[in-house]
Amino acid sequence: MTTPLIERRRAARHRRAIAYWCVLLAMYVSLWVGASVVPSDWLRSPALFAHLASVIVGLGAAVLLETTGLLWMLRRATLDDLRRVERTVSGLAWLGIAGLLATGAFLHPDLAQPLTALKMAAVLVVAMNGVGMTKLNAELARLPGRVRFGALPRSLRVWCVWSALVSQAGWWTAVLIGMLSTASH
Repeated sequence: MTTPLIERRRAARHRRAIAYWCVLLAMYVSLWVGASVVPSDWLRSPALFAHLASVIVGLGAAVLLETTGLLWMLRRATLDDLRRVERTVSGLAWLGIAGLLATGAFLHPDLAQPLTALKMAAVLVVAMNGVGMTKLNAELARLPGRVRFGALPRSLRVWCVWSALVSQAGWWTAVLIGMLSTASH
């Protein structure tokens, strides 16, 4: 007989696996639409506007979350503060990612360009990291709200920092490449 904790962990692993597959499917559909559909000229400006709004929402959420994590590392915020921010902004980050995938398909990306492929990879990494962070959040949820970052096991500290760095690197890579490709059009 299994314990409720084991069952909850198994269910969480299952949800993460489904989420990873959903991210891959969403990326595939976005790339397929982007390669198959040539949007009308009238659609480009609204799609670009919505794409930029998605960047602002998603990147803004990520910056706020990771800044709060940094403040926790520096003892200027508590783990409870970080949890509150995460609950508030995680939906916005996912809204940003979903918006990027939905609108990017109608910007007719040139997938033969290495920078475009890198941008798509950066968005995929951000989304996959977001799914992976659900396990990190579960690990942090087991800790007391006043625990200091330095008191965590080394592996958990490395995981926190690595997830934040991957998130920021992915978001800023996508933003910079998007800016460069938009400026060249």
